[in-house]
Amino acid sequence: MVINVASLLVGTATNPFGNGYFQGPKEAPLEAASACAGVYGKGAYPGSAGNLLVDPTTGASFNANGVNGRKYLLPALMDPKTQACSTLV
Repeated sequence: MVINVASLLVGTATNPFGNGYFQGPKEAPLEAASACAGVYGKGAYPGSAGNLLVDPTTGASFNANGVNGRKYLLPALMDPKTQACSTLV
């Protein structure tokens, strides 16, 4: 659920009026977050989230460290300069 909310926030920030950054036809645009669906780390491909960090205690995958040692799995975003999905790890 957090990833869905984060994707909506990214879409709002990068394309608030529906005419900002997007790829493809205007009727069905791919925005910064939706262009990289399922990509969380470098080397991702359909069926594999990519190379991620693993918490040794829980075995959970993550790609971002937060406050107080919290770990998060954040989706990749489209980088308009490189035209590629940009990941944290």
